[in-house]
Amino acid sequence: MDTVLTEVSRQTLQLSYPDEVDEVEAALRRYRGGGRGKPKPPVGMGVELLPLADYVIPVLAGLFGIASARVAERATDALTDRTRALLADLRDRPGQVAGPLTPEQEREVFESVVLSLEGKVRPAEAQRLANGVIGALRMRSNGR
Repeated sequence: MDTVLTEVSRQTLQLSYPDEVDEVEAALRRYRGGGRGKPKPPVGMGVELLPLADYVIPVLAGLFGIASARVAERATDALTDRTRALLADLRDRPGQVAGPLTPEQEREVFESVVLSLEGKVRPAEAQRLANGVIGALRMRSNGR
């Protein structure tokens, strides 16, 4: 399960914000540590200075059902049971090729990511990251 979270996080950022990919490992350590040591922007600076990986990882953990119930509930509000099952299948069988998401499932995932990032990053960034998640999931379904 950590493998899928790591791979999809890395692929999402590679597709959306290539300069942020190096932050994935450190963000995963912070996430596993319960948020301790999460970087904070300098006083007077906006949240856009935080590494985007710190936002992407919890959202993906929620989508894959890895996160706590509170986080997962918010992340999966827009998902149908069928989409949740497909994402769980991706999580439980790392390295296996899963079937592709339908256009409707991609829309659900997109909406879920945008909803989960609401108020954390700018709307344009949330949409860019949501598109990156879709791209990363497409790559996994193609066996890349």
